[in-house]
Amino acid sequence: MANDRSSSGGAPTTTIETLVVVRPIKVIAVILAALAMLLMILSVAATTWLEANRVTEGLWEKCRYRLEEEDMVDCEINPSRDWLQACRGLCMVAMILTFVGIVVTSVGLRSSDYRSKYRYYVAGMVIWFCAVGIQLIALVTFPIKFLDEITDRAEARWQFGWAYGIGWGAAIFDFIAGLLLLIDKGAEEVIYREVTVKNKEGFEEEATEPV
Repeated sequence: MANDRSSSGGAPTTTIETLVVVRPIKVIAVILAALAMLLMILSVAATTWLEANRVTEGLWEKCRYRLEEEDMVDCEINPSRDWLQACRGLCMVAMILTFVGIVVTSVGLRSSDYRSKYRYYVAGMVIWFCAVGIQLIALVTFPIKFLDEITDRAEARWQFGWAYGIGWGAAIFDFIAGLLLLIDKGAEEVIYREVTVKNKEGFEEEATEPV
């Protein structure tokens, strides 16, 4: 935004420059969401949501370590059940929403329009919170339904594996990312800087006023 106060001959010209400063908290939010995305990928792809004696089970595969060769593992497709398919779908949707939130918020960081930036941030915040809610449904449903059918399994003792814990870590990072955008409601810090141009070679900064 510029306002020429004097444009005659060699007289000094005063202009008003608008600077938009990105707050670091929003960059941190994007980084946390990216970490959440990475953790989701690891969690969904891994086969250690559940662990028993020489057996591991994930959303997609069930693996069994060989007795004679401990380093060898035989894996098979995890039998599909309605609740397991639901958990798979919910985790995939949460992953997609997290990615969309990263893209939307990143566009907001790069936008030069003050009002558009605010809309992008609000959209990113809502998307991340939705991703958290969807992932929590999957993380809570999985153990409940597993316990319902544990008596039908050959293995007597089961415990939750690291991949299930990573899923919770991803949900926490996503929640913190959305919370950071919620806390920083001021969008960006806009600074109006008044500059007086003395000649073609230099300029003098007269005042700086943050708004």
